[in-house]
Amino acid sequence: MDLDSRSGVTALAPCPLCGYHAPGERCPHCALAPAAPSLGRRRSGPLTGILDGLMAVPFGLWVLLTHRGLKRWMVPPALLTGAVSVAVLVGSFRWLDGLMDAHARGELAFERDVPGWLEGADWVESAWLAGLVAAEWSLNLVWSLLTSQGFALIGYFLVGSLILWYCFSIVYEALAGPFLDEVQARLEIRWFRSDPRSRLERPNDIPPERCLALLIRSGVIAVALVLALLFVPGLAWGWALLGVPLGLLPAFVADRRFGPWCAWVARVEGRALLASLQASVLTTFFLVVAFPLYFVPFFGYFLFAGVTGFATAVGLSDIPFERRGWPFRMRVAFVVRHLLPFIAFGIVAGALLAIPIVGPLLMVPSASIGGLWLICRLDKRHTRPAEAPRIQAGSDAAPLGATPLGTK
Repeated sequence: MDLDSRSGVTALAPCPLCGYHAPGERCPHCALAPAAPSLGRRRSGPLTGILDGLMAVPFGLWVLLTHRGLKRWMVPPALLTGAVSVAVLVGSFRWLDGLMDAHARGELAFERDVPGWLEGADWVESAWLAGLVAAEWSLNLVWSLLTSQGFALIGYFLVGSLILWYCFSIVYEALAGPFLDEVQARLEIRWFRSDPRSRLERPNDIPPERCLALLIRSGVIAVALVLALLFVPGLAWGWALLGVPLGLLPAFVADRRFGPWCAWVARVEGRALLASLQASVLTTFFLVVAFPLYFVPFFGYFLFAGVTGFATAVGLSDIPFERRGWPFRMRVAFVVRHLLPFIAFGIVAGALLAIPIVGPLLMVPSASIGGLWLICRLDKRHTRPAEAPRIQAGSDAAPLGATPLGTK
């Protein structure tokens, strides 16, 4: 199957274990014999999927903390998101100080007028007014917390937590896509002994060491050219960016396979970035809808954390789906079929997100790794076309279900 043509013309036949296209009687990627013991044997019973959903995030966190070579991929998006979070926090607190001053002077009041474009529908007008009352009550609660001596620290903590949740659920999720894609590729090499997407899509057999050497050499040349062009008198700084393609040119000439490989990498990382951006849009929608939950007395912090974690965790599953080339309808059908496991998965992600400071930082990579593991664990036999042959396991060609996965 040509995964570059993802229009669904060629029927996708996912492997019941790894989920990659396996149209024959044996999966060429995992052979239903994973190297990871946690994928080898399936539990039985009606609560199997729910237990897997509850274990997915803790398993992802354990993998992130114990496996070498994974954590460094999360440093760049974490640093960028941290910088954005600090900037948003400083700006937000300054804005709140101004609003509190205006509120103390009596200059801040809610106008309970219904816009003209909403007039004519009683239930719409009622909903609008109810929303205004809820917003006014919420802001008054925030003002009372921030201005009282005993609860000011709690008020600033709640506001800061809300801002950090938005930043790490939207910005971090959007920026981390290409890095999480690389993390999942490394995990699939450990779990399945190869990166199945590379097997399906890689345009040539140029060795990774050769690619790395050419990239380093091109990067040094590109940086030197950019710096040199910046010091050319009368040359606009934008023209200095020409040093980047000029630096890559010697590598393209030295090895003709390097150009197609670069184009493939750019296409792959672009799809990963697009998947993470789409997940961020979905998360933003859920966070806007669930915003009033944050102001529920005593339980609002945890309710909003649960919704935020659930939306972010489910959105992050787009990355392993995209790696497998699953079309949108197949993704939705799979999540709906396994709705209870995904709900359990999201609830645990929300619980991790509720931990101050470290929770948002750890939740996104843990949910991404756990989501990949959960998708591999859940049954995917219903996603295969009816005419596709039944996948056989191992060299003994035992049908899936008759022999535990990984049994020799």
